[in-house]
Amino acid sequence: MAKPLERRAGPQARRPRERIQPRNTRAIVAMFLLHFLLAAAAAFGATIIPSAAWAYAALLIFCSFCVGLLRTSPATFLFFVPLLALRVTEFMSGAAIESGAYMVETAGYGHATGAFTRLLLIYLLFFAAATFVTEMLWPRLRRVFLDAPSRWEPQAAMIWYGLLIVAAITTIYLTWLGFTYGTPLFNDIDRFTYLVDVDSRFYNFFNRNRMVMVPLVGALFCVPAYRLRAIYLLIWLLAASIIFGEKFTSLVLILSTFAIPPGLVHVAHNRPIRLKQVGLIAGVIVAITVPAVLVAYGALEDVDAAAAKYGERVALQGQLWYRVDEQYLGRPLGDTQAIAADVATWLVPSAQDSQRVGNEFGLYYVMEKFTPTRTLGMFMESGNGFIFSLYPYLMLAFGITGMLIVSVLLAAYHAWAMALLAEALARPAWIASVAFGRIVSSFYGLYTTGFLWNVFGIKTLVTLAIGLVLLWDARRRNSWTELIMYRLNERLGGRRYQK
Repeated sequence: MAKPLERRAGPQARRPRERIQPRNTRAIVAMFLLHFLLAAAAAFGATIIPSAAWAYAALLIFCSFCVGLLRTSPATFLFFVPLLALRVTEFMSGAAIESGAYMVETAGYGHATGAFTRLLLIYLLFFAAATFVTEMLWPRLRRVFLDAPSRWEPQAAMIWYGLLIVAAITTIYLTWLGFTYGTPLFNDIDRFTYLVDVDSRFYNFFNRNRMVMVPLVGALFCVPAYRLRAIYLLIWLLAASIIFGEKFTSLVLILSTFAIPPGLVHVAHNRPIRLKQVGLIAGVIVAITVPAVLVAYGALEDVDAAAAKYGERVALQGQLWYRVDEQYLGRPLGDTQAIAADVATWLVPSAQDSQRVGNEFGLYYVMEKFTPTRTLGMFMESGNGFIFSLYPYLMLAFGITGMLIVSVLLAAYHAWAMALLAEALARPAWIASVAFGRIVSSFYGLYTTGFLWNVFGIKTLVTLAIGLVLLWDARRRNSWTELIMYRLNERLGGRRYQK
């Protein structure tokens, strides 16, 4: 009797035949149509009968949309779960602002305008475009995720040691930094002021690229023998981020990005992601991030003051959109001079500096219109600023129609970048996944600061080209990068490479 074929350890391993379920296109269209209609009704109601209740309605509609996206297009939900989480906090901010919260930096009280019902329509269009691209690419991605853990397992030793070395070197450096300059958490130092005072390339590199490690840690978590080690790495990353002043947004991004590789493996096998599971993960995120942020705001000394500051910061995340909508909606919009200055920096890496461009475009271009001069100067000097400034900037510089067009293009680009990252992880092509991870991280820099060079700059485009070449090689049957990685893995005690 002939022996059954053995599955080889390489990324081209024989996969079991499994029926791929057809895409539920009708359900996706119906879900989006329903939420578009609800959002349009809320926006119309906010115009006819101004009330803060419409901002709360926008929050509830968006939360309902997240559940609908989870049910109808789980791959899109996983690709964008970090962004969805951030958008929920933005709508929470909108509800507070339209209920009368005082906006400290822009020196004014909010009132009901319907600004966040209109923002909801914009975001629904963004996610519709993202879902379209993801659903086009998911069938092929699903095939490579079916047995991705079996390909990760032979190389787990190499990934573990690589991440461990990075963590060890970074820990030694951050420890020295803490003894020399103190830390933002324990010495009550603003993290942006700390960044300027330290003036370290290594520290800047860690801040900008720590998110690149997270998908690799998530993949390592899918290998049973390395699951506990992946959790240790995640805890280390969270602890380092908290001690050095990172707050809610960064912590949510780390935790939600960590869940993407395990989630994609889960849905690739047609297993539904249940609301109870999402609720549990959300509870863990809240349980980790809220106490960490309160400690960062001084809860160890004064809990009430820290809670008040935390509530103030949560309430102000959407203040730039609120101000732009309040003062500029209905006016002729568009600023070709700002757009030209923006595009001119894309091919000049040295020009891609927020302090250098000042208020020509991007973050400070928007802040200048609503922030007192002295306050703006302090922000610009420290490199700090308000978050979620992309859409206010797009509306002022491109006009409403231009904003919608750019938003759709960004959604498609982001979905494609996530698909590339997912495929690079699944095959696996580790170096390519680092390159694509850097690009995905840049999207979140774009959403918070409004600087388009984050995703269209020459550095990002070169990184994209390198990643595409490496991914192309990983798709080949006789991949040279595959051979190199397996030989390296053997030397580190991993499974032997078999052709």
